[in-house]
Amino acid sequence: MELLIFPNPILLKKCREVEPYDQEALAVLDGMVNKLYEWNGVGLAAPQVGISKRMVVIDVRGEPSIVYKLINPKIVWKSEEIQKSKEGCLSLPLLREEVARHESVIVEYLDENFSRQHVEATGLLSCCLQHELDHLDGILYIHRLGKLKKIRAIQKFKKLQQELKEQCGGEETLRI
Repeated sequence: MELLIFPNPILLKKCREVEPYDQEALAVLDGMVNKLYEWNGVGLAAPQVGISKRMVVIDVRGEPSIVYKLINPKIVWKSEEIQKSKEGCLSLPLLREEVARHESVIVEYLDENFSRQHVEATGLLSCCLQHELDHLDGILYIHRLGKLKKIRAIQKFKKLQQELKEQCGGEETLRI
């Protein structure tokens, strides 16, 4: 698995649902968990590794640490209260911007046994769930910014990528 970096077109496409009892999907989820830790992330969506299916893994490293493996997740409730926090993304390395998200959400999903589950989340987990589920619809967090902030963020990202390319002797994209 390789990490896709913006503006890879796979990151901007809506993912298809995972078919019931798709054993290959379970192997992909396990690989995604390994990559999540290898790349020191808190969340990873399948399109970030080139797989256009509705799968997400999350570990916000809380106490206790819980690894969520979500198949076909969807938000079924969101609070009216909004929180703003700085977000980053493995597919937009080195860039962090303030994004407004719902303070709390309830997400339904299928677990590794293809049993319907739900998670009620607030704070960081809520933010992470919303961020990763956005990936499944081809939405990056920079798309949640106002028009001017989005343009500036993309320009900043391109500049960071160019600087890294020069420092790394011409590498086309950042590799983690």
